[in-house]
Amino acid sequence: MAEQDLALNPDWQERIAQIGKRNFVREEMLRLGFFSSKLSDSERVRIQTFLDRAYPRLAELKKDLAEIRAQIDGVNDIESLLKEVRRERIERVKREREERKVRKAEEQARRRQELAEEKRKTPRFLGHGVSAHLSFEGGQATELASKGLPMPENLEQLAELMKLDPSEVLWLSYERAATTVDHYTRFEIPKKSGGRRLISSPKPKLRVAQSWIAKNILDLLSPSLHAMAFRPGTSIIDNATPHLNAPIVVKLDLKDFFPSISFPRVRGYFEYLGFNPGIATVLALICTDAPRVRLALDGAVKYVAMGDRGLPQGACTSPALANLIATPLDARLAGLCKALESDWTYTRYADDLTFSCRDENADVGRLLKAIEKIVSDEGFRINAEKTAVMRAPGRQVVTGLLVGDEIRLSRRDLRRLRAFLHRCDKEGVEAVSLAIGKDALAVARGHLAYVTMVMPEHAAGLKERYAWL
Repeated sequence: MAEQDLALNPDWQERIAQIGKRNFVREEMLRLGFFSSKLSDSERVRIQTFLDRAYPRLAELKKDLAEIRAQIDGVNDIESLLKEVRRERIERVKREREERKVRKAEEQARRRQELAEEKRKTPRFLGHGVSAHLSFEGGQATELASKGLPMPENLEQLAELMKLDPSEVLWLSYERAATTVDHYTRFEIPKKSGGRRLISSPKPKLRVAQSWIAKNILDLLSPSLHAMAFRPGTSIIDNATPHLNAPIVVKLDLKDFFPSISFPRVRGYFEYLGFNPGIATVLALICTDAPRVRLALDGAVKYVAMGDRGLPQGACTSPALANLIATPLDARLAGLCKALESDWTYTRYADDLTFSCRDENADVGRLLKAIEKIVSDEGFRINAEKTAVMRAPGRQVVTGLLVGDEIRLSRRDLRRLRAFLHRCDKEGVEAVSLAIGKDALAVARGHLAYVTMVMPEHAAGLKERYAWL
């Protein structure tokens, strides 16, 4: 038999490759009728249908198996392959770890940026004891607009109005029990009545913020008509005039007037005006401070708070805030004067309360008792040591001026001024300046301006006598 006669039909070869030799033989035997006597037509159809469905899938599996065998046959070193797989897996894990680190760092940076932006607008904490109301929501825009006041809704807007960076406003308003930086220059001056008075003068950055508050908020508001101090166009003359020719003049003093106006009261006042609690808190922090002492510990200097925050004497915002916050006090004391049977008159010059009456038989004790109750209710205290009841024709003094049938300076004050002018005239202004450590000419002219305000005719005589003035 020739070689070509022994070769299989190409179609058979392809079929054997598809379904395998054994399956091919069974399929041919079925086709040629070897099983026809044993199988019914339905069984033969069912078997053929199954084979028609199974053979294509079997062909696919054989093809996949051939590819796998080819890959296995192409591998000479299984250990090298495993090492390569392990290396690739390690590198993949490293890449994924680095990618996670990068994503985490990016997320942290984004969150820090968001927190920084949030802090610039709506800080959540400005120190212990002052952050309870730190919410920048709410407020009464209509109330602010009706008063012509600015309407910042967050710290960033407030800083923009002040022409400061938000970080500077945060720095100025943050409450610290101990700090390396004091926003005030502090010094003491002697009181006229004895003792020392602490003056806290704001440093430049704080002065900018306080000046903006004074100009754009406080100066646009009107204090009580009974308040004679810290108001344009008013002086101690205006405070003394209503008490002329009064048989009885009663003088009282409020103890620690500025410091007693605490941070919560100032914050509450700004909220009353219509600012949201967050803005009110920042404004109040800028306008208040605690008395501090300078301590050096282990070579480091700290400024340590020695009490609660209140209005510092020396800040440009303190006088106006004191007047405005004391408005309810003025209203109640004025109402008391009207309610009493006798005809009483009331004025206030900063912490000096003055009452006068046209009835020489008026019940002063009842007045004093009622005043003490009202003052206490309004959060102030009377300095009992300075309470004075002055009856005519005795000496009656209102804010340093004698009141009777006219307003005048005391003889003692005039005598001191004449003595100082005589010394300057005799020893020379330069010599006196060296002796007192001040510009004697400026001091003399200052005293003369005071005399001119109260007793202009007397001042004219002094100018005529001392031409160098």
